[in-house]
Amino acid sequence: MRGSRLVALVVGVIVATSCGTPQPTGTSPIAPSVDLCADTQPPVPAGSTNGKLVATINQGRILMAIETAGAGTIALAYIDAGGLHVVPMAHDGTLAHPAWAPDGTIVFDSERAGGRHLFRIATDGNGLTQITREAGSAEQDVSFSPDGGRIAYAQYSCVEERDFGIQVAAADGSNPVALNQPFPLHSVAGEGDAAFSPDGKSVAFVRSVDDSHRAVWVVPAAGGEARRLTSDDLGAAYPRWSPDGKQILFAARWSAGVEDRALWVVPSTGGELRRLFKHGATPWELEGDWSPDGSQIVFTVYSPEWDHNELRLAASDGTHERTLWVGIQSTAETPHWGP
Repeated sequence: MRGSRLVALVVGVIVATSCGTPQPTGTSPIAPSVDLCADTQPPVPAGSTNGKLVATINQGRILMAIETAGAGTIALAYIDAGGLHVVPMAHDGTLAHPAWAPDGTIVFDSERAGGRHLFRIATDGNGLTQITREAGSAEQDVSFSPDGGRIAYAQYSCVEERDFGIQVAAADGSNPVALNQPFPLHSVAGEGDAAFSPDGKSVAFVRSVDDSHRAVWVVPAAGGEARRLTSDDLGAAYPRWSPDGKQILFAARWSAGVEDRALWVVPSTGGELRRLFKHGATPWELEGDWSPDGSQIVFTVYSPEWDHNELRLAASDGTHERTLWVGIQSTAETPHWGP
Protein backbone atom coordinates (compact mmCIF):
# COMPACT_ATOMS: atom_id res chain seq x y z
CA MET A 1 0.00 0.00 0.00
CA ARG A 2 1.42 3.29 -0.97
CA GLY A 3 1.53 4.38 2.48
CA SER A 4 0.64 2.75 5.61
CA ARG A 5 0.25 4.46 8.89
CA LEU A 6 3.83 4.69 9.31
CA VAL A 7 4.26 7.24 11.98
CA ALA A 8 3.04 8.21 15.36
CA LEU A 9 -0.56 8.87 16.06
CA VAL A 10 -1.78 8.10 12.56
CA VAL A 11 -4.00 5.04 12.54
CA GLY A 12 -4.41 3.48 9.15
CA VAL A 13 -3.03 4.19 5.77
CA ILE A 14 -1.15 7.03 4.11
CA VAL A 15 -2.30 7.36 0.53
CA ALA A 16 -0.15 9.51 -1.72
CA THR A 17 -1.42 11.77 -4.47
CA SER A 18 1.88 11.09 -6.16
CA CYS A 19 4.80 8.86 -5.26
CA GLY A 20 6.60 11.70 -3.57
CA THR A 21 3.70 13.43 -1.85
CA PRO A 22 2.13 11.27 0.82
CA GLN A 23 -1.15 12.48 2.25
CA PRO A 24 -1.64 11.16 5.80
CA THR A 25 -5.06 10.11 7.00
CA GLY A 26 -4.51 12.02 10.21
CA THR A 27 -2.12 14.63 11.50
CA SER A 28 0.76 14.05 13.84
CA PRO A 29 2.19 16.95 15.85
CA ILE A 30 5.24 14.86 16.62
CA ALA A 31 6.42 12.50 13.92
CA PRO A 32 7.12 13.12 10.22
CA SER A 33 5.51 11.35 7.28
CA VAL A 34 7.66 8.89 5.34
CA ASP A 35 7.88 8.98 1.56
CA LEU A 36 7.75 5.36 0.38
CA CYS A 37 9.41 6.14 -2.94
CA ALA A 38 12.07 8.61 -1.82
CA ASP A 39 15.74 8.31 -2.70
CA THR A 40 18.23 7.17 -0.10
CA GLN A 41 18.27 9.33 3.01
CA PRO A 42 21.33 9.67 5.28
CA PRO A 43 21.16 7.65 8.50
CA VAL A 44 20.38 9.41 11.75
CA PRO A 45 22.77 8.45 14.59
CA ALA A 46 21.22 6.46 17.41
CA GLY A 47 20.32 8.60 20.38
CA SER A 48 18.31 8.58 23.56
CA THR A 49 15.11 6.61 23.67
CA ASN A 50 13.39 9.77 24.96
CA GLY A 51 11.07 7.87 27.26
CA LYS A 52 10.67 6.18 30.61
CA LEU A 53 9.83 2.57 31.42
CA VAL A 54 7.40 2.63 34.36
CA ALA A 55 6.37 -1.03 34.65
CA THR A 56 7.57 -4.52 33.75
CA ILE A 57 6.31 -7.48 31.74
CA ASN A 58 6.39 -11.14 32.76
CA GLN A 59 6.52 -12.82 29.37
CA GLY A 60 8.06 -12.37 25.95
CA ARG A 61 9.52 -9.24 24.39
CA ILE A 62 7.76 -6.13 23.09
CA LEU A 63 9.43 -4.59 20.04
CA MET A 64 8.88 -0.96 19.01
CA ALA A 65 10.28 1.92 17.01
CA ILE A 66 10.74 5.16 18.96
CA GLU A 67 10.22 8.37 16.98
CA THR A 68 10.50 12.11 17.51
CA ALA A 69 9.51 15.11 15.42
CA GLY A 70 12.18 16.16 12.97
CA ALA A 71 14.37 13.07 13.41
CA GLY A 72 11.94 10.28 12.63
CA THR A 73 12.99 7.00 14.22
CA ILE A 74 15.69 7.51 16.85
CA ALA A 75 15.75 4.01 18.33
CA LEU A 76 14.78 0.43 17.60
CA ALA A 77 14.10 -1.03 21.03
CA TYR A 78 12.43 -3.84 22.91
CA ILE A 79 11.15 -4.44 26.42
CA ASP A 80 11.51 -7.72 28.31
CA ALA A 81 11.51 -8.80 31.96
CA GLY A 82 14.95 -7.23 32.31
CA GLY A 83 13.96 -3.76 31.13
CA LEU A 84 14.31 -1.65 27.97
CA HIS A 85 16.99 -2.56 25.43
CA VAL A 86 18.11 -0.57 22.38
CA VAL A 87 19.35 -2.45 19.32
CA PRO A 88 22.90 -1.11 18.73
CA MET A 89 22.72 0.12 15.17
CA ALA A 90 22.96 3.40 13.28
CA HIS A 91 19.29 4.20 12.82
CA ASP A 92 17.84 6.12 9.96
CA GLY A 93 14.81 8.32 10.38
CA THR A 94 12.79 6.28 7.89
CA LEU A 95 12.95 2.95 9.71
CA ALA A 96 9.39 1.76 10.35
CA HIS A 97 7.13 -1.21 11.13
CA PRO A 98 9.59 -3.44 13.03
CA ALA A 99 8.45 -7.01 13.70
CA TRP A 100 9.91 -10.14 15.26
CA ALA A 101 10.96 -13.05 13.07
CA PRO A 102 10.49 -16.54 14.58
CA ASP A 103 14.26 -16.92 15.10
CA GLY A 104 14.39 -13.77 17.27
CA THR A 105 15.81 -11.44 14.64
CA ILE A 106 14.01 -8.22 13.68
CA VAL A 107 12.56 -7.26 10.31
CA PHE A 108 11.58 -3.73 9.29
CA ASP A 109 11.17 -1.45 6.29
CA SER A 110 13.41 1.52 5.57
CA GLU A 111 14.69 3.88 2.89
CA ARG A 112 18.30 3.39 3.98
CA ALA A 113 19.30 1.82 0.63
CA GLY A 114 17.15 3.85 -1.76
CA GLY A 115 13.40 3.51 -2.00
CA ARG A 116 11.54 1.66 0.75
CA HIS A 117 12.59 -1.96 1.17
CA LEU A 118 12.65 -4.74 3.77
CA PHE A 119 15.61 -5.49 6.05
CA ARG A 120 16.57 -7.92 8.80
CA ILE A 121 18.91 -7.50 11.79
CA ALA A 122 19.84 -9.33 15.01
CA THR A 123 19.07 -7.80 18.40
CA ASP A 124 22.82 -7.32 18.98
CA GLY A 125 23.02 -5.15 15.86
CA ASN A 126 24.81 -7.74 13.73
CA GLY A 127 23.83 -9.29 10.43
CA LEU A 128 21.99 -6.39 8.80
CA THR A 129 20.58 -7.89 5.59
CA GLN A 130 18.46 -6.37 2.84
CA ILE A 131 15.56 -8.69 1.91
CA THR A 132 13.90 -6.87 -0.99
CA ARG A 133 15.61 -4.61 -3.50
CA GLU A 134 13.50 -4.30 -6.66
CA ALA A 135 14.16 -0.93 -8.30
CA GLY A 136 11.12 1.32 -8.54
CA SER A 137 9.24 -0.72 -5.96
CA ALA A 138 8.39 -0.03 -2.31
CA GLU A 139 7.75 -2.76 0.25
CA GLN A 140 6.58 -2.43 3.84
CA ASP A 141 4.46 -3.93 6.67
CA VAL A 142 6.31 -7.25 6.75
CA SER A 143 5.10 -10.28 8.74
CA PHE A 144 6.80 -13.68 9.10
CA SER A 145 5.02 -17.00 8.89
CA PRO A 146 5.25 -18.97 12.17
CA ASP A 147 7.70 -21.47 10.66
CA GLY A 148 9.97 -18.67 9.46
CA GLY A 149 9.89 -19.82 5.86
CA ARG A 150 7.74 -17.06 4.33
CA ILE A 151 7.05 -13.36 4.61
CA ALA A 152 3.94 -11.36 3.78
CA TYR A 153 4.20 -7.67 2.96
CA ALA A 154 2.64 -4.80 1.02
CA GLN A 155 4.10 -3.70 -2.33
CA TYR A 156 3.68 -0.51 -4.32
CA SER A 157 5.16 0.40 -7.72
CA CYS A 158 6.65 3.89 -7.70
CA VAL A 159 7.17 3.68 -11.46
CA GLU A 160 3.59 2.78 -12.35
CA GLU A 161 2.02 4.58 -9.35
CA ARG A 162 0.11 1.41 -8.67
CA ASP A 163 -0.56 -0.65 -5.56
CA PHE A 164 0.20 -4.36 -6.01
CA GLY A 165 -1.27 -5.31 -2.64
CA ILE A 166 -0.20 -8.09 -0.30
CA GLN A 167 2.60 -10.37 -1.46
CA VAL A 168 3.88 -13.65 0.00
CA ALA A 169 7.49 -14.61 -0.66
CA ALA A 170 10.23 -16.85 0.68
CA ALA A 171 11.96 -15.50 3.79
CA ASP A 172 14.83 -14.18 1.65
CA GLY A 173 12.40 -12.23 -0.56
CA SER A 174 12.54 -14.63 -3.51
CA ASN A 175 9.57 -16.00 -5.45
CA PRO A 176 6.99 -13.36 -4.49
CA VAL A 177 3.35 -14.13 -5.27
CA ALA A 178 0.48 -11.63 -5.14
CA LEU A 179 -2.44 -12.78 -2.99
CA ASN A 180 -4.92 -10.38 -4.58
CA GLN A 181 -5.35 -8.49 -7.84
CA PRO A 182 -3.33 -5.27 -8.33
CA PHE A 183 -5.18 -1.99 -8.10
CA PRO A 184 -5.79 0.36 -11.05
CA LEU A 185 -3.10 2.84 -12.05
CA HIS A 186 -3.03 6.01 -9.93
CA SER A 187 -5.72 4.63 -7.61
CA VAL A 188 -5.78 5.80 -3.99
CA ALA A 189 -6.99 2.32 -2.99
CA GLY A 190 -4.55 -0.29 -1.77
CA GLU A 191 -3.56 -2.88 0.82
CA GLY A 192 -1.23 -3.00 3.81
CA ASP A 193 -0.69 -4.11 7.41
CA ALA A 194 -0.09 -7.79 6.57
CA ALA A 195 -0.21 -10.28 9.45
CA PHE A 196 0.26 -14.05 9.20
CA SER A 197 -2.13 -16.21 11.22
CA PRO A 198 -0.66 -18.41 14.00
CA ASP A 199 -1.09 -21.54 11.88
CA GLY A 200 0.47 -19.89 8.83
CA LYS A 201 -2.54 -20.65 6.64
CA SER A 202 -4.02 -17.14 6.36
CA VAL A 203 -2.96 -13.51 6.17
CA ALA A 204 -4.97 -10.66 7.68
CA PHE A 205 -4.58 -7.27 6.03
CA VAL A 206 -6.22 -3.89 5.56
CA ARG A 207 -7.76 -2.90 2.23
CA SER A 208 -8.38 0.81 1.72
CA VAL A 209 -10.92 2.48 -0.53
CA ASP A 210 -9.56 5.95 0.18
CA ASP A 211 -7.74 7.69 3.02
CA SER A 212 -10.69 7.33 5.42
CA HIS A 213 -12.35 4.06 4.47
CA ARG A 214 -10.48 0.86 5.29
CA ALA A 215 -11.50 -2.65 6.32
CA VAL A 216 -9.90 -5.77 7.75
CA TRP A 217 -9.78 -8.72 5.37
CA VAL A 218 -8.39 -12.27 5.57
CA VAL A 219 -7.01 -14.25 2.62
CA PRO A 220 -5.51 -17.78 2.37
CA ALA A 221 -1.71 -17.54 2.44
CA ALA A 222 -1.58 -19.89 -0.55
CA GLY A 223 -3.97 -17.68 -2.51
CA GLY A 224 -7.73 -17.75 -2.85
CA GLU A 225 -10.78 -15.66 -2.14
CA ALA A 226 -10.39 -12.92 0.48
CA ARG A 227 -13.01 -12.49 3.21
CA ARG A 228 -14.09 -9.13 4.62
CA LEU A 229 -14.33 -8.94 8.43
CA THR A 230 -15.24 -5.26 8.98
CA SER A 231 -16.92 -2.44 7.10
CA ASP A 232 -14.94 0.27 5.33
CA ASP A 233 -16.60 2.92 7.49
CA LEU A 234 -14.50 1.98 10.53
CA GLY A 235 -11.23 3.09 8.96
CA ALA A 236 -9.49 -0.05 10.26
CA ALA A 237 -5.74 -0.54 10.69
CA TYR A 238 -3.10 -2.82 12.20
CA PRO A 239 -4.90 -6.20 12.48
CA ARG A 240 -3.22 -8.70 14.80
CA TRP A 241 -4.20 -12.34 15.41
CA SER A 242 -4.71 -13.75 18.89
CA PRO A 243 -2.28 -16.63 19.59
CA ASP A 244 -5.09 -19.19 19.27
CA GLY A 245 -6.11 -17.73 15.90
CA LYS A 246 -9.72 -17.16 16.98
CA GLN A 247 -9.75 -13.35 17.21
CA ILE A 248 -8.20 -10.37 15.46
CA LEU A 249 -7.38 -7.17 17.31
CA PHE A 250 -7.45 -4.00 15.20
CA ALA A 251 -7.58 -0.23 15.47
CA ALA A 252 -10.49 1.80 14.09
CA ARG A 253 -10.58 5.49 13.30
CA TRP A 254 -14.34 6.02 13.10
CA SER A 255 -17.42 4.98 15.07
CA ALA A 256 -20.89 5.92 13.79
CA GLY A 257 -19.28 8.52 11.52
CA VAL A 258 -17.45 10.26 14.38
CA GLU A 259 -13.67 10.21 14.76
CA ASP A 260 -13.26 7.93 17.76
CA ARG A 261 -9.96 6.07 17.55
CA ALA A 262 -10.28 2.83 19.49
CA LEU A 263 -9.24 -0.82 19.63
CA TRP A 264 -11.69 -3.52 18.64
CA VAL A 265 -11.74 -7.32 18.42
CA VAL A 266 -13.49 -9.37 15.72
CA PRO A 267 -13.74 -13.18 15.40
CA SER A 268 -11.33 -14.35 12.71
CA THR A 269 -14.18 -16.24 11.06
CA GLY A 270 -16.36 -13.12 11.06
CA GLY A 271 -19.06 -11.99 13.44
CA GLU A 272 -19.85 -9.37 16.05
CA LEU A 273 -17.25 -6.70 16.79
CA ARG A 274 -16.33 -5.90 20.38
CA ARG A 275 -14.79 -2.63 21.58
CA LEU A 276 -12.15 -3.15 24.26
CA PHE A 277 -12.07 0.18 26.10
CA LYS A 278 -14.48 2.97 27.00
CA HIS A 279 -12.08 5.88 27.25
CA GLY A 280 -14.42 8.39 25.65
CA ALA A 281 -13.18 10.87 23.05
CA THR A 282 -9.58 10.76 24.35
CA PRO A 283 -7.08 9.34 24.76
CA TRP A 284 -6.99 7.58 21.41
CA GLU A 285 -6.10 3.90 21.32
CA LEU A 286 -3.88 3.15 18.36
CA GLU A 287 -1.85 0.06 17.46
CA GLY A 288 -2.04 -3.04 19.66
CA ASP A 289 -0.81 -6.62 19.87
CA TRP A 290 -1.40 -9.76 21.96
CA SER A 291 0.94 -11.29 24.53
CA PRO A 292 2.36 -14.71 23.56
CA ASP A 293 -0.15 -16.52 25.80
CA GLY A 294 -3.07 -14.33 24.70
CA SER A 295 -3.91 -13.14 28.21
CA GLN A 296 -2.81 -9.52 27.69
CA ILE A 297 -2.47 -6.85 25.04
CA VAL A 298 -0.02 -4.01 24.59
CA PHE A 299 -1.15 -0.86 22.80
CA THR A 300 -0.29 2.78 22.19
CA VAL A 301 -2.41 5.67 23.42
CA TYR A 302 -2.29 9.34 22.47
CA SER A 303 -4.22 12.51 23.15
CA PRO A 304 -4.05 15.53 20.80
CA GLU A 305 -2.83 17.80 23.60
CA TRP A 306 0.16 15.54 24.35
CA ASP A 307 3.66 15.87 22.86
CA HIS A 308 4.24 12.14 23.34
CA ASN A 309 2.40 8.85 23.49
CA GLU A 310 2.33 5.92 25.92
CA LEU A 311 2.54 2.16 25.78
CA ARG A 312 -0.08 0.52 27.96
CA LEU A 313 -0.89 -3.02 29.02
CA ALA A 314 -4.29 -4.54 29.73
CA ALA A 315 -5.94 -7.91 30.10
CA SER A 316 -7.20 -9.21 26.77
CA ASP A 317 -10.77 -8.28 27.76
CA GLY A 318 -9.78 -4.62 28.25
CA THR A 319 -9.62 -4.67 32.06
CA HIS A 320 -6.67 -4.03 34.41
CA GLU A 321 -5.16 -1.31 32.25
CA ARG A 322 -1.77 0.10 33.28
CA THR A 323 1.01 2.18 31.76
CA LEU A 324 4.21 0.45 30.62
CA TRP A 325 6.24 3.21 28.93
CA VAL A 326 5.85 6.99 28.66
CA GLY A 327 7.45 8.99 25.87
CA ILE A 328 9.26 12.27 26.47
CA GLN A 329 8.45 14.30 23.35
CA SER A 330 8.56 10.95 21.58
CA THR A 331 6.29 8.12 20.49
CA ALA A 332 6.46 4.33 20.52
CA GLU A 333 5.25 2.90 17.23
CA THR A 334 3.81 -0.45 16.06
CA PRO A 335 4.44 -2.58 19.18
CA HIS A 336 4.95 -6.27 18.41
CA TRP A 337 4.82 -8.70 21.35
CA GLY A 338 6.89 -11.76 20.58
CA PRO A 339 8.05 -14.76 22.64
